[in-house]
Amino acid sequence: MEAVCYALICADRVITENNGKKGLIGVFSGFQFPTFPSPPTQWFVYAGLANVLGRQQFSLNLVHDQSQQVLFSLAGELTIPEGNREIELVVPVGNLQFHQPGAHVLILNIDGMPIASRMLRVSMVPQSEMQPPGEN
Repeated sequence: MEAVCYALICADRVITENNGKKGLIGVFSGFQFPTFPSPPTQWFVYAGLANVLGRQQFSLNLVHDQSQQVLFSLAGELTIPEGNREIELVVPVGNLQFHQPGAHVLILNIDGMPIASRMLRVSMVPQSEMQPPGEN
């Protein structure tokens, strides 16, 4: 049975509650910046995986779609205890700088095979349209 990704979500923060549930704060699908390269950004990727057995290698990559430049890459190993087939993966993305606007693709691989991807739109917004934090 192949691993399945049932959620690949970007958020400002991911918290774990006392009961073990994850809380995703500030879910988004893109970024807007007044200049490029962008200021460093910090955020999280949440991935919900099913049908994962034993030890599995994983990688998470963020690639600028047009240039194929890799902006973020993380690899590691998942170890799933016997009898459990689901796992939640929370990956902090810290101090990432975007060098240009455009489509960026987030790709999750398990044992070298892509199992999920999602698009992140990165765009330029004129500084006059930027709102100070806390204002709507």
